Amino acid sequence: MRNSTNTFLDQISICPYTVNMNKMKSLRVIFCFIVGVCFMGICSCESSKTTLTYIGHASVKIVAKDGSVLYIDPNYSDGDYSMPADYIIVTHQHEDHKPCRKVKLKDDGQQFDNRDFLHDGIYETMNLGPFTVEAVPAGNKNHDIRYCVGYIVTVDGVKIYHAGDTSMIDQMADLKPRKLDYAMYPIDGMYNMDAVEATKVAEVVGARFSIPIHENDQGNSKKSDNFTPNGRLILEYGQTITVSPR
Repeated sequence: MRNSTNTFLDQISICPYTVNMNKMKSLRVIFCFIVGVCFMGICSCESSKTTLTYIGHASVKIVAKDGSVLYIDPNYSDGDYSMPADYIIVTHQHEDHKPCRKVKLKDDGQQFDNRDFLHDGIYETMNLGPFTVEAVPAGNKNHDIRYCVGYIVTVDGVKIYHAGDTSMIDQMADLKPRKLDYAMYPIDGMYNMDAVEATKVAEVVGARFSIPIHENDQGNSKKSDNFTPNGRLILEYGQTITVSPR
């Protein structure tokens, strides 16, 4: 009887403790689940960024938040093209702007050039996955404005202007009301405008950030020293930045 009584009393005294322990275990599971969900959300936000990479020369890579990859004029042969392209767009038919052999399209990837975007003076706009690509005028004595284009790429709310090969043209004044976030201008001064003229163009266009490109293929030119607009942003070859809307 003593053993039975002790066992019963022991059970009475232990049960509240057991119940409390079970509650604590349940609370721990719930807490770990909440922390895990929050951590996954934070990681997802950190990895879901819109990025712009200046590969070199006139070559640019834009990656959307969903991971889609768009290349503009991917010809710089020393650049990193390890990410296969969903889309490739080309501003004109000069050899230093056509895709080099290192660039690979995904199985369902698509490639377009100026001839797809400009017909009889009409500039086209295409919706390519998360990217809206709008062709705009570009040209000079070395690049016939009837056939060459620049692009405004809108992705994740960010407006990015790649001027193509060009000098200052009257149509650039039409871009100021667009409130562009990032703009890239050639500054070589041989086939296109120089850095001083590009500065004037940047002030006319009024993008939040203005980036000089198309200096030379070595990436060590000092021409950008003369590119001095408000919002001047210098990118090294291969440099990637996270971009955001105004």
